[in-house]
Amino acid sequence: MLDANALSQLSQLKQDIRADKNFAEGNVRGTMGRFGFVVMDDGREAFLPPDEMSRVFPGDRVEISYEEDDKGKLTATLEKLINSETKDLIGQYVVRGKGHFIATDMPQLNRWIFLPPKARGNAKADDYLHCRISRHPFEDGKGQAKLVKVLGQADTVGIEHQVTVLKHQLENSWSDKQEQQTKALLEETLATEGRRDATDIPFVTIDSATTKDMDDGLFITATDSGWTLQVAIADPSSGINLDSALGKAALSRGNTAYLPGGAVTMLPDTLSNTTYSLVEGETRPAWLFDIQINKDGTVAQFDYEPAIIQSRHKLTYTQVAEFLEQDNKEAVPADCQELLSTLTACAEARTEFRRNNMLLMEERDDYELKLNDKKHIDHIERQQRNKAQQVVEEAMLVTNACAGETFAKHPNTGIFSAHQGFREEKHEDIKKVLQEDFPELAEIDFTSAEGYKQLINTMHSNPEAAKQLSAFRLMLRPGELTLDARPHMGLGMEYYATVTSPIRRYNDFYNHIALAAIRDEKKLNAPSEEDLQNLQAQIGKTRQSARDLENWLIRLYMEPKVGESFEGRIIRVNNQGVTVKLLDSGITGFVKVGSKEDSYKFDALRMTLGNDDNKYELDQDVSVKLSNVNHDRKQINFEFV
Repeated sequence: MLDANALSQLSQLKQDIRADKNFAEGNVRGTMGRFGFVVMDDGREAFLPPDEMSRVFPGDRVEISYEEDDKGKLTATLEKLINSETKDLIGQYVVRGKGHFIATDMPQLNRWIFLPPKARGNAKADDYLHCRISRHPFEDGKGQAKLVKVLGQADTVGIEHQVTVLKHQLENSWSDKQEQQTKALLEETLATEGRRDATDIPFVTIDSATTKDMDDGLFITATDSGWTLQVAIADPSSGINLDSALGKAALSRGNTAYLPGGAVTMLPDTLSNTTYSLVEGETRPAWLFDIQINKDGTVAQFDYEPAIIQSRHKLTYTQVAEFLEQDNKEAVPADCQELLSTLTACAEARTEFRRNNMLLMEERDDYELKLNDKKHIDHIERQQRNKAQQVVEEAMLVTNACAGETFAKHPNTGIFSAHQGFREEKHEDIKKVLQEDFPELAEIDFTSAEGYKQLINTMHSNPEAAKQLSAFRLMLRPGELTLDARPHMGLGMEYYATVTSPIRRYNDFYNHIALAAIRDEKKLNAPSEEDLQNLQAQIGKTRQSARDLENWLIRLYMEPKVGESFEGRIIRVNNQGVTVKLLDSGITGFVKVGSKEDSYKFDALRMTLGNDDNKYELDQDVSVKLSNVNHDRKQINFEFV
């Protein structure tokens, strides 16, 4: 046994060793590989080698010690597990010899976790499982889990949808309090006090044929100076306040996740699709936005008020496009034909104004996945942008821009949708390309809103510069939600705050309440910075869940097509090859280019890959053949024809 003196010396030695180390706390970030990172509280990242990463889950709060090499790279060693939020696992049951595991398939977490004999229940090999962590792997890297529920097999109808909802932890049920509030709202009589009776205005809604949660109704009249555009926006805030059970649920969910095979809604279906939806022929509460637009597309005046409205017609994009583009008068009711023509004239004026003074968004085709009875893809419909979409888009953009201007005059009230242009770490790269390839543009200050707008518009009008613009777009920052009145540089607008989708987006729902507070001169408790960060993260989660499910269904759809050829366009380039998007379906896949012997050179600034014989670049049209579909790596691989 060690005597007291030896124990004291050992304790002192441990303290001395600890004193020589650098310590920090942070959160674990996973990757698609076996390694990971710890994002420290000061923003720095430390590499977490595979052996260390096996002891933690993404999101775990840990204490680390770290070392810095001569290149400034930090490598972490785990010292202490502070907290772990990972409780549930979603994946497939795998049997390897005598070992039974759940092969997890979750964001940033792709790992096998052991299932002890008494924790397997009635699960069978290849079943999709919902399991719960019973032993965290921190001590020795050997975690354990127990079965909660067997979700189904690969041939279970809708299994892909079910697994995606669970693995992304989307809230897909309602609490007792939320259901009680929903029931009370369904039984309430529509309150009209303090609201303008605008049921005499013949609003129309224009949306997809399958849309049920209709937020927006449109009406317009021509004036001597231009137009009076009236936009009626559904008003769930008329019955739901921020602190209610449903108000808190809306904040937690962030927005509606539109997944193939069924949406996970921000508000209960009965409220989204019926009570607050601007259903044809039904009286509904709404915010009525009156916008005076001049013939040159400028906004002369903006006002808003609570109202009661009634939509006269539910029109589809297809119907309206047939009327506007093909002059098919049978496509839409006779009593809304003049309305649609007037809306189009106003929309064209706004588009021209934005072309000259703001930025037009890049036009892209939409692709709709049509599912069969098994909830797998039957076929994919390519939907090219049409005049009907332009009409609706311009009405929504001008309404949101006016809301942004209103919030800018009343600080710390509404939530702005801001965009700050290029990522800061890419500024020097962009300057280098401009100086070398487009010296006439090198002096533009693209970090300012005006300079960014000038650069994009100038490059867009030059065919050679437009190719480089596609590469620059990959260097953009994501949009952000903020209480600060910042510009939306991507739209070329000074201020932008969305209010046109309150049934499906929380920031729009909140902004209705903020507009009411401004109008009534009432104090409103603005969301905290933490609330905005959580909201932004939740929105990202719903988008990722939709992408994951779409990609899963697309892989199943493409599997029988191995060997078939397609026409596509290059949308990304890296040092290994190119990502190609198929023109007819929008499906993307990777083409590995060349080998070491081919000496291909990758230019990361201009997004090109080539040698003396071949060169691949963004927006280049190519012919490809499907070589394989890899479900484990979630990859579709092409080869050039």
